[in-house]
Amino acid sequence: MNFQLIPERFQTANRVLMIRPLSFGYHSQAAQSNAFMNQPEGDDSKVSVEAQSEFDGLVRALRESGVEVLVYQDERGLPDCVFPNNWMSWHTPQDSEQVVITYPMCNELRRAERSSDVLDVLCSGVGGVGHLDLSGLEEDSEILEGTGSLVLDRVQGVAYGCVSPRTTESAVESWCDETGYSAFLFRASDRDGEPIYHTNVVMSVGSKLAVVCDESIADLEERENLIGMLQQNHRTVIRITMEQMRSFCGNILELVDQDSNTIFAMSSRAFAGFTAQQQQVMRQLGKIVHVPIPTIENVGGGSVRCMIAEVGRT
Repeated sequence: MNFQLIPERFQTANRVLMIRPLSFGYHSQAAQSNAFMNQPEGDDSKVSVEAQSEFDGLVRALRESGVEVLVYQDERGLPDCVFPNNWMSWHTPQDSEQVVITYPMCNELRRAERSSDVLDVLCSGVGGVGHLDLSGLEEDSEILEGTGSLVLDRVQGVAYGCVSPRTTESAVESWCDETGYSAFLFRASDRDGEPIYHTNVVMSVGSKLAVVCDESIADLEERENLIGMLQQNHRTVIRITMEQMRSFCGNILELVDQDSNTIFAMSSRAFAGFTAQQQQVMRQLGKIVHVPIPTIENVGGGSVRCMIAEVGRT
């Protein structure tokens, strides 16, 4: 069954899902394809407690800014469960019912994060919600990790994807066949020549702002085409360096509050990584909300955008 999602009603959400970790920690299998992860020194329980505190701080900051945050407590002790946007995404087409998509994951342990209980909580009281389950692509080693792998222009129907072990071309094609989106695939690498594991580390796309580390794209034609696409539709484009990408400046998320005012959610590390001029550009477009999450970033290899799964608007 195909779910034609485009055009979607909203680019940005005011309602999000976050999953509070029970036993956050270093996942050695995931680290094989994520160069942003670092094995911590010291006690594992301390790392988990620090991650929980950082998680709670982000939830509090988003709620104080007017974003509705649905929190689900993990009870299974999965080390990467704090990143729910990798296994599910929520969509609000203009002309049909809302749709939730579940995804094929690269690592076996992370596949356990897909939760029917979480989906039941999300869908309760919403009315009809379609479900597109693509997890079966794992059987053919085709991988697509949600809005980690795909950075979406929801209104224009463009799915940006950085090819990597966690974002295979065939899986992107299958996703686009099912949803009606058009794919814009490219290749991006770090300074060591290793593929960037997720697209949402390289770039962010909102209704007002796009951020991209075009320096990570070696192919000049791909780079120019990507910048050209992002500059369409009157978006402001901020181009960041490799060093800024390492500080998770590309891993930010544009949201809105209950009055549709723009919010840019990011970590304090990412905020400090932007230049004063870039910060000012963002302040002219909306409110910046940032919190420190060093444990989650250093050990988990993901930042604020990875921690948030958008769930449409109330």
